[in-house]
Amino acid sequence: MWVSTRGTFREGDAGWPKYLAFIGLPQLKEVRTLDAMLNEYVEDCGSREVHSFSEVRDALRALPRPSSEREYHLLFLDADAEALPPDASGCRLLGYDLSDSTYTSSLLNCGPWTGHLAQFTQRLNRYALLTLADAILAKSLLPGEWPRDPHAEVTVWALYEVAPLQ
Repeated sequence: MWVSTRGTFREGDAGWPKYLAFIGLPQLKEVRTLDAMLNEYVEDCGSREVHSFSEVRDALRALPRPSSEREYHLLFLDADAEALPPDASGCRLLGYDLSDSTYTSSLLNCGPWTGHLAQFTQRLNRYALLTLADAILAKSLLPGEWPRDPHAEVTVWALYEVAPLQ
């Protein structure tokens, strides 16, 4: 499980038209992802690994506070290995992203999804993320769609926005 402070990448930002042309998803209005190329770290704060939800609040205290409505605290969990505890208040699920071992989002930063993967891009939510069922199915299809491509070997990440500390 990891936490960081992030900024959104959205319509109107420098590079947005070029990104939409690259990814082939003109319907997008905003992207929230663990991929630092698309979702810049605020003041290069990086991410902090935490080993339990009880450590999240302490880790967030060490990160820069969101300074505008465009910035937020992001918690991301390996959806196959971790679950948010039921008493985890202040966390809002944004959706699911898929990334390779370098945290490059295979969903949002590896070019357009075509073939059997195209169906998923039509069901992205307002943050350009998938449902868990779609993310798991896409993960199973990626190796066949992108043979010998390292971006096809992915982890499914649950992305949560964490309410600001008081």
